[in-house]
Amino acid sequence: MPRRKRGVVLTAEGLKKFQEVKHEFEFQNNFGKRFTLEELSQRVNLDAITIRKVLNCTKGVDKRTLESLFLGFHIDLCESYYSVPDCNRRQDLREAVCVSAFHGRRQELNILDKWLSNDCSRLVTIIGIGGVGKTCLSSKLAELMQDKFDCIIWRSLRDAPSIDTLLISLIQFLSEEKETEIELPEKTSDKISLLIDYFRDLRCLVVFDNVDTVLRGGSRAGQYLSGYEEYGELFERVGELDHQSCLLLTTREKPKEVAFLEGETLPVRTLRLGGLNETEGKEILKSKGLKGSENEFSTLIKLYTGNALALKIVATTIKDLFNGHISKFLQQETTVFGEIRDLLEQQFERLSDLEKDLMYWLAINQEPVTLYELRKDLVTSVLQLNLLETLESLERRSLMEQNIVGFTLQPVVIEYVTSIRCQIPIAPLYSSREILVSTTKG
Repeated sequence: MPRRKRGVVLTAEGLKKFQEVKHEFEFQNNFGKRFTLEELSQRVNLDAITIRKVLNCTKGVDKRTLESLFLGFHIDLCESYYSVPDCNRRQDLREAVCVSAFHGRRQELNILDKWLSNDCSRLVTIIGIGGVGKTCLSSKLAELMQDKFDCIIWRSLRDAPSIDTLLISLIQFLSEEKETEIELPEKTSDKISLLIDYFRDLRCLVVFDNVDTVLRGGSRAGQYLSGYEEYGELFERVGELDHQSCLLLTTREKPKEVAFLEGETLPVRTLRLGGLNETEGKEILKSKGLKGSENEFSTLIKLYTGNALALKIVATTIKDLFNGHISKFLQQETTVFGEIRDLLEQQFERLSDLEKDLMYWLAINQEPVTLYELRKDLVTSVLQLNLLETLESLERRSLMEQNIVGFTLQPVVIEYVTSIRCQIPIAPLYSSREILVSTTKG
């Protein structure tokens, strides 16, 4: 069905032109003070509500309204100053974070743009360790996608809303409040079906931020908290069923349905978000006023593997305690403290006992290790039998890294795990050779 068109709205170019000329008039005729809506109303002979609607650039108005507004400031209304709005194009980004100070991530944005625009991915997950920048990246993406989707909706799962609360919120927005809570289906599965109907009728981008808050700690990665299992049904059906929309998840650990459905050529994709590169990391540090050599900047960024939040935290500490000198901080040989420790502790405490055991072994070894070496050196039969499952779970939690040599941890994670190793009994877990390794390396 063709979309209805109604009125015109100012383009970014038109709004900029109007604001520039208005500012000149304010300076010349109003002692530099901004015109109030009432003063504008008198000047252009339009009511204040209409002027506010025009300047919000969201709801269409009659073209003659724009002509009157511009004529009041002696501006010719060029065609590039206005456009016809799409009545279906709406957004709810009230819960999205501000990205005015966004750093880098051009490659990641290009990948996500391709997945959403060209490949028509239905379920996309951005996964990464806490603080790496998942929320900022997804917020920037939503900003860039505004002309490519009919509706864009952002929902934070930080407070773990029930699946029904979330579904009702989404359906009511997409239906323009035509679907009341009383009229909606009672069963969760029926609400999911209704949401997917809207996903077929409209091209929607829906972002769920902090999905890991509805996942359970203390067990394998990707399991749900009691009472939240139907989130899994939503993810599975959105990923499997045909529609023209995309559900974007940000999370520290991968939901099990995503792991089952994802693939490089499938409509379910996962972007594992690493740290910022040196150039991008340096932008953050220099914006905080830090001082140091190129090598010192590089060393600091590598210590925290380009984790954006960790760099901001440590930059504040260096500014406050070391007068901005990176070298003085590096001399302390301490990378885990304060909020950085809290960040790692939150994620470590979600691990199962077997995952904690394996994390400790990887930390004391320090260098990448192969699967063969892991199997050879671990002496507990329980961990040996569950080694593949435990490795896979750690990988899905973004805490372990894998390269061509083997499995390893980030430097700051190694220091954190090493600092708490006294809380984990050593002898029952590791061979005598590994206890020797721990002693010599510690």
